[in-house]
Amino acid sequence: MTTNLTNLINEIQSFESNMEISALDISPTIRFSNTGARGLKFFDISIVVLKSIFDDIKHNLSIFQSISDYIEKDWRDNLSTYLTDDAAKALSTVQTLPLYTVISKFISAVNKVPYIEKKMDLTASNIDNVISVLESMITTLTNPSTLTTSPAHISKKIIPSLSTTPHLEFGENIIYFGAPGTGKSKAIDDLIDENNSVRTVFHAETYYSDFVGCLKPTMGDDGIEYNFQVGPFTEMLIKALNDPEHHYYLVIEEINRAKSAAVFGEIFQLLDRENGESKYSIKINDQDLLKVFAENLLTPLTNNLIKIPKNLSILATMNTSDQAVEPMDTAFKRRWKYVYKPIDFTTCAKGNFLIKRSIGDITVTWEALAKHINDFLANLEIPEDRHLGPWFVKDEEISTSDKAKDTLGSKILMYLWDDVLRHEGKSELFSSEIKTYGQLISKLNNDEIIFNSSFSDSLK
Repeated sequence: MTTNLTNLINEIQSFESNMEISALDISPTIRFSNTGARGLKFFDISIVVLKSIFDDIKHNLSIFQSISDYIEKDWRDNLSTYLTDDAAKALSTVQTLPLYTVISKFISAVNKVPYIEKKMDLTASNIDNVISVLESMITTLTNPSTLTTSPAHISKKIIPSLSTTPHLEFGENIIYFGAPGTGKSKAIDDLIDENNSVRTVFHAETYYSDFVGCLKPTMGDDGIEYNFQVGPFTEMLIKALNDPEHHYYLVIEEINRAKSAAVFGEIFQLLDRENGESKYSIKINDQDLLKVFAENLLTPLTNNLIKIPKNLSILATMNTSDQAVEPMDTAFKRRWKYVYKPIDFTTCAKGNFLIKRSIGDITVTWEALAKHINDFLANLEIPEDRHLGPWFVKDEEISTSDKAKDTLGSKILMYLWDDVLRHEGKSELFSSEIKTYGQLISKLNNDEIIFNSSFSDSLK
C-alpha cells in the first residue's frame, strides 16, 4: 500500500476517464476537473479536506453504500447533508460528479480494485485503507523526499538560549489536570518566564510536523522556496542542549485535544527518563532537521542521536471533561507524572450576581454561586472534573453588574446547558418553563426567574 502521493496520482492517471486529477507541488493538495462537456474547469481540494470527506462517509457508511452507483440527486443530497467541511459541502452541490469521481478513484487506487466510471466499491475496509493512507500523507508529505520542487533552504538564524532559571536536579514530564478554572495554567506560569519556555496549544489538527518542524513554502526572490520551520519541541531541545546550566520548559496546553501519541511520534520513546534525561535515544534521519541541529547546536550530535536532557521539562495541561478531547494511549499516559488541581475557593474571582427569585431577589458572590452549583452537580453524581473551578471566571468578567450578568449567560449558563447538563439535569436546575438555551438567555435578559426554586431559594 503506497503512502507516496506522486505514486498514487500516477496510478489514478492510468484509469480511463475524461476527468483529470493531479497533485500540486505547493501544498498537500490535489487538482481535479469536470467532464469538460461545457468547458473544462479545474478544482482544488486539500488532503486534509479529502480525509474529512472519507471520515464522513465512514461515519455514515450504510447510507452511502445504498447509493454507491452514481445517481446525481442522491449523491448531491447526501454529500451536502453529511459532509462536515463547509468547502467540500459547497463543492458537492455544484460539482457532484467530479467529487464522486475523486472519491471513487482514490478507493480504486489505494485498494487496487478496478476503476469503473460512476461506480464505487464502498466497503468499510476500503474506506479505512484510504483514511490510513491520507493520514500518513498529512504527516509525511512535507518530507523533502516527497517534494518535486527545488532544494530547501534552511534558516541560518541561531536559536538563542536566554534562560536565567537555575538548573533543577531533574527534568520531568508533568500533566496538570482538574476541573476547568482550577489554575492548571497558573501553576505552570509560576514556574516559567518568556526566556525559559515556549508554549504551544494542541488541537484536533496538530500533527508531528507542527510539533517537531517541517518544510513550509515561502515566496522568495526566485519564486517559491521551502524553508524548515522549527517546531516548539525542536526549539526547546536546542535551547536546553546549548545551555545545560539553566532549566527550560516546553509547555503544552490542552494536550489531550490532539492525538498526543501520534503528535509525539518517535519522540514518544524519549519520554522515558532516568535521572532526569531520556533513558533511550532516537536517531534523526530527516536531513533538513539534521541541518537545523548542525547550524544551531554548540556541541554536534553524536551519530545523529538525540535525547531530552535533564534540564528540559515538559509541562502540560489536560481537561478530562471536554467533549472534544481525544483518548490518550495508555503507554503514552504512563510516561507522565500527574498533578491534580483541586477545586479550592481560598482564592477566587471577586464579583456579585443578582439572582431573581419568587421569595425575593438575592445578590450572591461568585464563590457562593459556584459552590452552590457544584453541590447541585455533586448531588446529580456529575464527576468533579465538570464542576466549576474558582477561576472559571476572571475578576474583570464580573467586575460590574452588567458584566456579571453577561458572563452568567454567555459563559456559566452556556457551559452548564451545553456541556455539563447536556443529557440530564436541566429541569432540576432551571425553571420548568425553559426548554431551550435561547429561552434561558431571553429570561435572563428580561430579568425573569431562570433557576428552579429548589435551587435558588437555598442560595445564601
